[in-house]
Amino acid sequence: MNQKYETSRFPFFFLIAIISLTSVSAFYPFSPSVSSKVLNHRSSEPSYEGTWQRRNTNLISLSSTQEAISPTSTQAKDDLSRGDARGAALLLEDISVSRGNSQILSNINWRIEPKSKFALVGTNGAGKSTLLKAIMEELPYEGKVTIGTKQKVGYLQQTAVAGSTKTIFDEAASAMTEVAAAKAVLERAEERVASSTIPTDEDMDALVLATENFEMVGGYRQEQEVGSMLKGLGFTDLEQTCDQLSGGWQMRVSFAKTLLSKPSLCLMDEPGNHLDRSARKWLAQYLKSYDGGAMILVTHDVELLEAMDHIAEISAKSLQTYKSCTYSQYLELKEERALAAQSEYERNLEKANKLQDFVDKWGASATKATAAQSRVKQLEKMKARGELDAPPEAVLQENFKPRLKLPNPPKAMGDILLALRNAKVGHGANPLITDVNFEIQRGMKILIRGENGSGKSTLLHTLRGTLPLMDGERETNESLRMGVFTQDLAQELDVKARAVDLVTAYAREGSFGDINISDKDARTVMGGLGLTGDKSLRKIEALSGGEKARVALAMFALKPSNLYLLDEVSNHLDIECVEALSESLSEWGEEEGAVVVISHDKSFCDKVGFTHVATVEDGGLVLEQRSTNAADWDSSVATFQRSSDGEAADSSGETTEAKEIDPKLRKQAYNAPKRIAKIETIVEQKEEKVAELESKMMECGNDVGKLVDLTKEKQKLEEQVAELMEEWEQLEELLLQIQ
Repeated sequence: MNQKYETSRFPFFFLIAIISLTSVSAFYPFSPSVSSKVLNHRSSEPSYEGTWQRRNTNLISLSSTQEAISPTSTQAKDDLSRGDARGAALLLEDISVSRGNSQILSNINWRIEPKSKFALVGTNGAGKSTLLKAIMEELPYEGKVTIGTKQKVGYLQQTAVAGSTKTIFDEAASAMTEVAAAKAVLERAEERVASSTIPTDEDMDALVLATENFEMVGGYRQEQEVGSMLKGLGFTDLEQTCDQLSGGWQMRVSFAKTLLSKPSLCLMDEPGNHLDRSARKWLAQYLKSYDGGAMILVTHDVELLEAMDHIAEISAKSLQTYKSCTYSQYLELKEERALAAQSEYERNLEKANKLQDFVDKWGASATKATAAQSRVKQLEKMKARGELDAPPEAVLQENFKPRLKLPNPPKAMGDILLALRNAKVGHGANPLITDVNFEIQRGMKILIRGENGSGKSTLLHTLRGTLPLMDGERETNESLRMGVFTQDLAQELDVKARAVDLVTAYAREGSFGDINISDKDARTVMGGLGLTGDKSLRKIEALSGGEKARVALAMFALKPSNLYLLDEVSNHLDIECVEALSESLSEWGEEEGAVVVISHDKSFCDKVGFTHVATVEDGGLVLEQRSTNAADWDSSVATFQRSSDGEAADSSGETTEAKEIDPKLRKQAYNAPKRIAKIETIVEQKEEKVAELESKMMECGNDVGKLVDLTKEKQKLEEQVAELMEEWEQLEELLLQIQ
């Protein structure tokens, strides 16, 4: 009977298995063919450190290791200081860092709560990047760093690059290790079910759980999530391999990996470098809505700073936090603090002077000796408490504004300083820009704008003379004196040389150098940029990234030129130096000098006051005599929107602040004036033709056939005119919208 029961129930359980399989597949596409369609067309197999374990219920669960993901390495960083952070994501206790005999940080105490987003700010050389490196165990320090044991750490450095032969998509997606692990388990579960004539309950349970886990970790959203992020960062061809990218674009891939790894503690050092305005705008919106974990951000970009919830400031080797404070609010508080410190110092100084005057006047008097001695003790207590110490240099530097005065341009013979004639610009087999006829005349201030990869920097290299033309001619004025500032200039400095020696040597060298430039001249310019005291005497390797950029700017500013070429100066200069440079350029040149600039920094460009805008588009170059306007920036503003459940990038392209303008519409608007003029000419011709037909219709008499033919022809022309006028109205409306 038992045998009969077992035999009779076998088809029943087989039927249950089939029903279960069908029911689950209605909600989760876990069959081999479906999952292959979703993910397997990507060839990446990201590594994952984790184990799958069976629970007592015979279901499968994921036990993942917590790891630090550094975009410069494919391996997990396992030497971090982990432990009990007492509920915090990160805990710093009495951290001090020195370089040689110079102390950079002293007794830093900082508690980073889970999901708190901090902007780490301070003057150049204050120790911002140094603190991040200490947290990541990249340099020696005193004190205690504790990263919560369950924290997954992401770290983006200023110099990180991908350097991979994978496609852009696959390299970025490889950071989503949990998805890769869940996918592998799901595929194994599918294979077990598919290979079994009669799937067991255990196999079916494993498949259901694996499917649920794959969905839970975002497996079915991976392609959309990766694509949305890469698009936001400016990528268009996601199948291009990373080794074909420049260092700046590889940096963007590394940045995408850092964010896609979903760290619960994310450290980012200058993520805005190598990003154009569109990508920075997208990133600011992304970070503002980011709630995936704690974050420490070092940047000079105001939009990115405003995306953080709290501020931590390094000043005078110490750290002070401003909780629930935006960057703009912090600036107000900082100014109030500096003024209060200065006022208190002046009050104490005045009090001390009065005490000292009393001592000087009555110290020798027998009747006043006791009172004088009392005042001496008061003075000693004030000195002991530090009340007579001037505000620290770092506090004073917070209100320090760099000063930069560019030397007057040498006079040139003739109006044209440099020209390209019938030129092809590019490298390799394919030119980026063709039919270039471009003159740079005295008094011109030209902004070069265009999409990423259009050839702006290549054009600047060609103007500079460091990249030969593929065809055409490059003509230069015999009196041309060219000064160049590129985004990588600071990285090209001799790290073993002293800063002042580099600046002086650069000003003296070459046929256009001035051998009379002295160290004092160089230090005067460097001092105006905040490189005071022994900073000008330090070797380049001992300076921070921001200080190196100021050294490069001092080199640029000391040698007289009548043509300046600048490429994305905002990428490495801090906000104050960018403002100083823009103000100096706005006042420089008059009728003798010329400036050519590539920049995505709207504030910088507005202050320079451009006379011309050159647009690189569709392999051509168009030069317009005009200043910059809002349309120049709106065209490059990418939008980012999170839906109510936290997903990225709604296709509507709207945000709470701005609405994206389609690049195709932008292009139509750019060509609209020509098209409008052409439409008006065509309409005028067709209306003349209609008038002729009406005259002929009057002459038809009783010829009904001819009248019908003329009427049809007239109606056709009138329909064409109506369509043209509708297009004319749309173009006029588009121009109004753009303006």
